[in-house]
Amino acid sequence: MPAATYPKAWLIIRERGLPKREVMLSPDRQWTIGRQLDCSILLRDTYVSRVHAAINAFLFRGQPLYFISDYHSRNGTFLNGLPIQHSTLLHHEDVIGVGTTLIVFYYPDMFKEISLDECPELSKRSTGSLPWVG
Repeated sequence: MPAATYPKAWLIIRERGLPKREVMLSPDRQWTIGRQLDCSILLRDTYVSRVHAAINAFLFRGQPLYFISDYHSRNGTFLNGLPIQHSTLLHHEDVIGVGTTLIVFYYPDMFKEISLDECPELSKRSTGSLPWVG
């Protein structure tokens, strides 16, 4: 069986005084954000906790969805300017704020519709007609 391919998701990290950088995400791992050397996304920002936050992926109908969680950081984690309290679903072009660092989440194919040809298990159940609801 061929390995699953998933839509691409990535982060653009804008850390003060440093060139922007890009990190490709994959749904098979957790991405920790912080100053600690073993963090997946290592930041130099002194307003960021050692392990500040994490991004996790969960498969939903065969597509990964990415969530951001704060790890009880001193200065909090913000999503589009608002503090997050719980694990929160990320959407295309969301802006994550940790310390003075901004991280933009890109996932242009999030919730992309697929054809029945791409999903044979649904194609087999299709009757060719849909009920009218109105």
